[in-house]
Amino acid sequence: MTTLSTLWEIESPLGPVAFRVSGQGRPVIFLHGWGASSRYWQVAPAFLPDYRLIAIDLPGCGASPAPLEPITLTSYARTVLAVADALGIDRFALAGHSLGAAVALATSGLAQERVERLVLISFGFSANLYEESLVTIAGAQWQVAAAWWRPWLLCWRPWWEVTHNWRRAWWTLPPTPELLARPMVRRPLDSSLLAQGIADLVVMDPLVAIESAAIMGHPQLKRVLQRPLPPVLLISGRNDPVFPPANVMALSRYLRDVQVVFIPDCGHVPMVEEPATCYQTIAQFLDRENDYLS
Repeated sequence: MTTLSTLWEIESPLGPVAFRVSGQGRPVIFLHGWGASSRYWQVAPAFLPDYRLIAIDLPGCGASPAPLEPITLTSYARTVLAVADALGIDRFALAGHSLGAAVALATSGLAQERVERLVLISFGFSANLYEESLVTIAGAQWQVAAAWWRPWLLCWRPWWEVTHNWRRAWWTLPPTPELLARPMVRRPLDSSLLAQGIADLVVMDPLVAIESAAIMGHPQLKRVLQRPLPPVLLISGRNDPVFPPANVMALSRYLRDVQVVFIPDCGHVPMVEEPATCYQTIAQFLDRENDYLS
């Protein structure tokens, strides 16, 4: 099976950023979720053979080192554009999962003339005022925590990095991956996939983890939705515990040209739990008649 295997690296506004490239054709850039990496999109080429696929390790995740500068939606969006520029890509489709969906929206807001399609997976907005107040309070708490812990975690970072291999080995011992993944997925997954996901999670830089969590419900995202956006596809598991259907539908009401697809008996990671359904839905959306890359 063709996969996104080889890692490349460029310099971005946040420092070195790693990414994987596969195939030829119209470009699609993939952005992973919180605590994940580009490896979550490994099987995409098997379902999207006619596209040029680029999967990025966001700074502080996967093979991309953590930056010294604070993580923001804008800095992550500029990282995405830096990768596109380095590859000579002017216009492209964007697909993001969870945190990556927020970054995809921010990228579209920053360079709307370059983003031709948006695929937002396992992402949504607050369904009511009560949820919105909780998200606002949590975001503020994460921002305060990031500011407080920043100097200490920067000092700790070298020690964190030299213990990556030890943490990968320890946390991927059975049954730890199964126990940690159980709340997020609907059905048991292959043990090697679970180990890969947990390995990505336990090497995520702690400061990046706090700062990126703080931007998930940032007001900047709703400001982006006030601008013209390309066609949008929302894909979510019917049983997603992080962004249930009510949150996905809340986001859809802000969008004009939107298609919403719920995958039955699926949790928070559709591209891993139900890859065929997820990627075939993406392929159908990308193949719709439009002015994509015209």
